[in-house]
Amino acid sequence: MALTCIKPIWWILCAGALALPAIVRAQPAPDPDLVAARDALAKGQWKVIAELQPRFAGKLLEPYPAYWLLDGNIERADPAEVQAFLAKYPTGPLAESLRRDWLKVLGAAQSWDLFRTEHPRLIADDAEITCYAFQERLARDDGSVVPEARALFLAAHEAPAPCDPVFAALAAAGNLTEEDAWTRIRRLLAASQVKDALRANALVDKPRRIADKVLERTARDPGAYLAKLKMPQVLPRAEREVILFAIERLARDKPDAAAERLEAIAPRLGEDASYAWAQVAWQSAMNLHPRALEWYARAGAYAFNDAERAWQARSALRALDWKQVLAAIQGLTPETAREPTWRYWRARALRALGEREAADLLLKGLARQPSFYGLLAADDLGIATVPDWSGVQPTAAELASVRAMPGIRRALALYAARLDNDALREWSWAIRGLDDRSLLAAAAVAADANVTDRAISTAERTLQLHDFAQRYPLPHREALDAATRQWALDEAFVYGLIRQESRFLAQARSPAGAVGLMQIMPRTARWIARQMPVRPYHPDMLVRPDVNVAMGSYYLHRVLEALGDPILATAAYNAGPARARRWRDAKPLEGAIYAETIPFPETRDYVKKVFTNAWYYRSRLTGATASLKTLLGTVPGADAGDSVAANIP
Repeated sequence: MALTCIKPIWWILCAGALALPAIVRAQPAPDPDLVAARDALAKGQWKVIAELQPRFAGKLLEPYPAYWLLDGNIERADPAEVQAFLAKYPTGPLAESLRRDWLKVLGAAQSWDLFRTEHPRLIADDAEITCYAFQERLARDDGSVVPEARALFLAAHEAPAPCDPVFAALAAAGNLTEEDAWTRIRRLLAASQVKDALRANALVDKPRRIADKVLERTARDPGAYLAKLKMPQVLPRAEREVILFAIERLARDKPDAAAERLEAIAPRLGEDASYAWAQVAWQSAMNLHPRALEWYARAGAYAFNDAERAWQARSALRALDWKQVLAAIQGLTPETAREPTWRYWRARALRALGEREAADLLLKGLARQPSFYGLLAADDLGIATVPDWSGVQPTAAELASVRAMPGIRRALALYAARLDNDALREWSWAIRGLDDRSLLAAAAVAADANVTDRAISTAERTLQLHDFAQRYPLPHREALDAATRQWALDEAFVYGLIRQESRFLAQARSPAGAVGLMQIMPRTARWIARQMPVRPYHPDMLVRPDVNVAMGSYYLHRVLEALGDPILATAAYNAGPARARRWRDAKPLEGAIYAETIPFPETRDYVKKVFTNAWYYRSRLTGATASLKTLLGTVPGADAGDSVAANIP
């Protein structure tokens, strides 16, 4: 079907799509006993589960009823029964989960003998259990715990309640000083962890502490605190920290006001003025404020952390100040600087500054990666990247081997019964350590069972051998074709968006309440239903692929119509039209720079992944390859004018 192309060209499907059949697979019927146990579990009917338990004896899912009974009542569980379960099933996701929950119960009860026996068998880290382990070691005077616990304290991450006795014990023994407590308080306040800061405040000698109510009021209204501030001749440490917190907090919403107030009081803050300017700079950078780089310079010799440096680099990107981009990236820790994001922008800065040889060396390393920055690097080098859609196909023997794996069999049985959390744990445990060929076989098994999210994520784990057809499948083709034709959208882009939103799970529901393939919020769905219109409409309709895709495509069409640019529409789909428009610059901005400087980490990652997906789907659907930079385009400046989007939710 011929379509008229309009700008931006890529948004409209101007090339004929390859005729690819829809893939529809039915899941096997679930075990009725498992379904009954699932329903009883949801209602907390432990007696029913106990009655069903004998029916699982000798079967694939034999451990599950016993696990549910123990873990669901872990605080009252008989230790002998828990130990018997862990002895019978010593490894696997159930053992790991039960052991983790039991260790928390043992730690809370200070049952250190049992705790000491089970803790070494836990595989994954858990902050709460780590602090119980510190308590256990302190109880037996293990001095080696001091540097580890002290490092946790000074890292200033949010700490669970079991850490408090550890920190108090270290302070009582002189292994944590009052200065250490102030360091933690400052770092926690900068991270908006006010409650944790108050807990650390309790370690300061009472006459010198911050008044809890003062800190709470400042968190609510930093401007009011600063307006009433009267600077005494001698500034106590507690008041100094509250002032710094108020400046940082005010800068989150009103950078100019924070900078103006700081300008007036900076001479009284001494060396801490550099810290205060760093916080104003960081917060203003995340607000995309045009004076952010000026305020970074005011911080002087302050030792920026990676988060602060990253936003200095992003501010410099928006200003096209490549010298500052390079300087900020060079200030990152080596581990962060090695991330693809900063390797790419370092290369771009080096190129802009005339160091092409060093830049191309970085780009060549990135261009081998099938990722957002890998595709951009290939563009910069002029390399035509063409995915191999035939891929590496697993043999019948490899498929049979994966299907025979107990963990895979358990996962598929659990998925069939809609016990998705249990199924995910089984699947993730089963594929640990598999080589590339086995991973591709597992992805094929998941796809055959219509568990598309596992198929995609498993195929993405390969390191050397790839099957891009498994990574970028084409389910629900008929529904997408109809909706994208109706609203003149690029089918490749809509596929890319759905892949990111739901991994093609029609029944997907997010914690926030978004439903279906295109993850439509109920309120938005009601608005769409009135606009299209959809009559009669009921929220249950959103799990139908045809309805969900039709409604989601209509919404995307309206957002694109209002904002006039695909990258803005993508950001708007995730974070709302108002934010997407607010994140523009006064001048036109390269699409990749707009994406990199989105203040919300989730939306920043979302936009990059949707466009990467769209690039691959465009290749698969049309047989053509395109420049990712071309797809990203240029975001118009804020004064370019666009349709009012206020009525779009």
